[in-house]
Amino acid sequence: MSGLIAPFFILTTMLFHPGHSTRVEVQYNAADQVIELAMRIDHSDLEAALRNRYGQALVIEKLTEDEARELIAPYLGQTLRVNGQKLGDTAMNWIGWERKRISSWLYVEIQVSSILTTLSVDTDSKPNQLEMSVLTLLEVEPELNHVVAVKQNGNTTSTVTSKQKPNVTIPIVPAVVSR
Repeated sequence: MSGLIAPFFILTTMLFHPGHSTRVEVQYNAADQVIELAMRIDHSDLEAALRNRYGQALVIEKLTEDEARELIAPYLGQTLRVNGQKLGDTAMNWIGWERKRISSWLYVEIQVSSILTTLSVDTDSKPNQLEMSVLTLLEVEPELNHVVAVKQNGNTTSTVTSKQKPNVTIPIVPAVVSR
């Protein structure tokens, strides 16, 4: 049995090496009609993406909250898509971030009503799910994986997305009320 554990551990480590994956947590908040998104992202990967986007080197540890909102939020708005649509200023709100030593958690909310308006969907007959494409960092790390945890009514479903398969389904149904 131990002969199988070592190859499995090595394969798992290669597939989910911290420099080649991010963690994304997504949950639909029915009361506010927003998709809440949290993304843990490695600083070196984010710095490479921002350097690619803005043409200058940035050091994540030195950014202020305002600079993060001005630089990182638009980048996320371009690399996160809902039903194929880029997120504009009206569809995505920067909530903030938590900086750690080598990675940060980024927090945004996606306004479902803005997405449905952009898609010309009547909000009274809105769909019960949306497709989110997570393309963040893939322009600088094409082999990167996003481990996406979708939380809904106390259940969590995890999916690994990649450049070849960037989509994950987000349920947008009312919350189940427990009695």
